[in-house]
Amino acid sequence: MEIDRSLLLEQIKKLVSGEVSSEDVGWWAYDLLLEKELKYEPCYEQLLGDVLRSLHYFHDTEPLMQQFYPDKTEIDYYISCLKGEQIYQRSRVIHWKV
Repeated sequence: MEIDRSLLLEQIKKLVSGEVSSEDVGWWAYDLLLEKELKYEPCYEQLLGDVLRSLHYFHDTEPLMQQFYPDKTEIDYYISCLKGEQIYQRSRVIHWKV
């Protein structure tokens, strides 16, 4: 499956507007990460992979796991980077590895 910025922006906009629940977005991202043949948009591989990994935490609703959810600031930063308004810098976002 091909992953590009517009695909992730679409899902994030649905999340922010309340069209879909955070848990649904988490499962969507989780399912994508399980795909064997993911192809990321060239030059945006790191950003797209990090956004997917960040969003996938929403699928786990256990109270302990909620500490790993991306907050509004992180989501806003991802949106800005996906739109090309900012250059993505991994160091601006905490990347949890569980």
